[in-house]
Amino acid sequence: MLLSKEHALGLLAVLLVCVSPVFAAKKSGRSRSAYLYSVDVRQVQLPPTIDGALSKGEWQRAAMVNRFTQKEPVEGADVSEPTFVLITYDESNIYFGIRCFDKEPDKIVGNEMRRDYDLSENDYFEIIIDTFHDQRNAYYFATNSLGARLDCEIKTEGEHINWDWDGIWRSAAQKDRYGWTAEVAIPFQTLRFENADQLTWGINFGRYIPRKREESFWSPISRDDDYNNFGRFRVSKFGTLNGLKNLSQDQRFQIAPFVVGGVERQFGPEGGTLRESDIGLDAKIRLTSNLVSDVTINTDFAQVEADEEEVNLSRFSLFFPEKRSFFIEGLDVFNVGEESRSGPFSLLFFSRRIGLVRDPNTFALRRVPITGGVKATGKEGKYEIGFLNVLTGSSDVAGSIPGAQRANPRTNYSALRVKRDLFERSHVGFIGLSKDATDGSHSNRTFAVDGSFAFQNNIEVDGYLAKTFTPGIHGGDYNAFLRGSWGNDKYFAQASFSDIGRNFNPEMGFLLWQDVRKYNLQMSASPRHTFLNSRQVHLSYDIEHIADHNNELQYRTLQPGLLNIFKDESYFFLGWTNYYDNIQSIFSLGPAVIRPGVYRYNVVGASYVSDLSKKVAGSVRMGGGSFYDGTFLGLTLNSYFRPADKVAVDLTWNWNRVDVPFENGEFTTNIVGFRFNYSFSTELYVKTFIQWNSFDNRIVSNILLNYIHSPGSNFYLVYNEELNTLGGVRTSNRTLLAKLTYLLNL
Repeated sequence: MLLSKEHALGLLAVLLVCVSPVFAAKKSGRSRSAYLYSVDVRQVQLPPTIDGALSKGEWQRAAMVNRFTQKEPVEGADVSEPTFVLITYDESNIYFGIRCFDKEPDKIVGNEMRRDYDLSENDYFEIIIDTFHDQRNAYYFATNSLGARLDCEIKTEGEHINWDWDGIWRSAAQKDRYGWTAEVAIPFQTLRFENADQLTWGINFGRYIPRKREESFWSPISRDDDYNNFGRFRVSKFGTLNGLKNLSQDQRFQIAPFVVGGVERQFGPEGGTLRESDIGLDAKIRLTSNLVSDVTINTDFAQVEADEEEVNLSRFSLFFPEKRSFFIEGLDVFNVGEESRSGPFSLLFFSRRIGLVRDPNTFALRRVPITGGVKATGKEGKYEIGFLNVLTGSSDVAGSIPGAQRANPRTNYSALRVKRDLFERSHVGFIGLSKDATDGSHSNRTFAVDGSFAFQNNIEVDGYLAKTFTPGIHGGDYNAFLRGSWGNDKYFAQASFSDIGRNFNPEMGFLLWQDVRKYNLQMSASPRHTFLNSRQVHLSYDIEHIADHNNELQYRTLQPGLLNIFKDESYFFLGWTNYYDNIQSIFSLGPAVIRPGVYRYNVVGASYVSDLSKKVAGSVRMGGGSFYDGTFLGLTLNSYFRPADKVAVDLTWNWNRVDVPFENGEFTTNIVGFRFNYSFSTELYVKTFIQWNSFDNRIVSNILLNYIHSPGSNFYLVYNEELNTLGGVRTSNRTLLAKLTYLLNL
């Protein structure tokens, strides 16, 4: 019967693709929102002062929008608290004045001031701008009653979201007896758009009131548009902003030199002190109004926060996201692979492969010096373009592996990406990747074509074909992926198929498995009801089936689940997972070594997350069951304290107990984490991160002070310490670094 399930999943994936054109035979026209929700703006000579107060004289020539419609909790109803936005612009900036009335101003939630931190449990306001008016991509800006700034790049209507993008813009806010006001200034230099005398942009505005769980938009977003929780990013549903003329982007160069100084101390018999001092340069060159080149010389990543400690109780590699600023902007244009809610199964380009190498002895990540790099990303007409070239220095891990010399030679990494828009919300693309040791000792290439097709009725189909080239390896070096999905507010279905050859080797990418065919089916029904103060319940059933190319089952999961969302957006989840795991070779599970064989086991999990908009909130996650012929128990507790607007304290404890019938198979792991954040203002904050990992016998800590002394310019003070807790507590490494950057617009 296993074989029939496999074929059923494959046939369903094909069926979704085949029927898509039937549902989409009639090409959709331009969104009605573009006509019904339209605003004309006028240019001003004297711009408003960005202080959060809507002075009447400063905004008298501004255009205004004030019709907001709820998506939640009453779809289609008017916003419960009057809201309006004023819009104007001058030669260099576009300005927004925001008034959010509130009959109970003492209940406004504002507890976050730090740049780029989650505002989802605050009263906040969103500005989302489609500068190319292509109904696909947009810039997102959000602020709250404290003037915090959160931004991101939106690609393909939320299919890819780059939350690490940092645009230069200003905001200020004030509370008063009527509610709260905010003012925002976004420089045209921050945005990319067509070079034309007169422009029309897509635009939308959103407001969120957490105590009412009320979400409203100017150009309405329906619940059916929000079936994958990306409703606000449905760029095709936006209204239009007209009247933009003669926009200026005279500053073609942004140069950010930096200086770094500090000291690192290694403890132990072979320890010592290393003083660090360096200078470098990051620059942006605006090639056209919408094509930008980034250049880095002698790159430094002193401001990067350490990865969180995790215990890996599976045989698959953990995935850690990119955090380094040079790679972040425009990163999504290179994104080709198979991703899911739990993380990627494959990525053809994974930027953390550049400048980071894992020590074969300690498995810790070591930095490889980046000599320099250049990147160009942007859009010209219907084409989106990305190019990257980075040169890394050689790295010697002889301190970890006796006799090892220059395990990683100087290496050049290159990437070229081209995407072309099709129809209204579809695209096809090509990506080429090349990794070359400069001494000629090794090379690796990856090439792929991909496409994403969006039809009417929320039907989407995407996929890619990829091939790698590695000297000495021939045959089986391919990867094919196909996925089809359909969904609305009440129902969702998705099927996918992936075929990965035994020699597929994307050395600049991330890959969990080789020599497999993987089938996946996800289905859910999400009725809305009011029983037990609920808002919506999601009943889901997921199947993942992985077989080798001899059709022998390697891995399978069956996952029924129930997620109940309450009216205050707290939620409860209950799920069960049935595993089939065919282990072909031994692997380490903590201190235990799991022997080859077929293992069948079941794990039951439950979790509850409280209302996170409260000053005190928390979550609990529990799991347990059979596990590799033994047992497993797990518990995770999180607490969140927001005692004041400027303070955030988070505590976490993760405990796992494993008992499997192998040598060293009985063990317990603990990870205890502590975060403390204090914001002096929206421009100055300090954050502390400490974690103890009993499994690795170490405590890691990171203290980072960030002062934005002018827009785009930062001062960082970083302290890192690592303690070894095996047989006592002793310091193994300590680092103190300072970094100063200054942005020059030329």
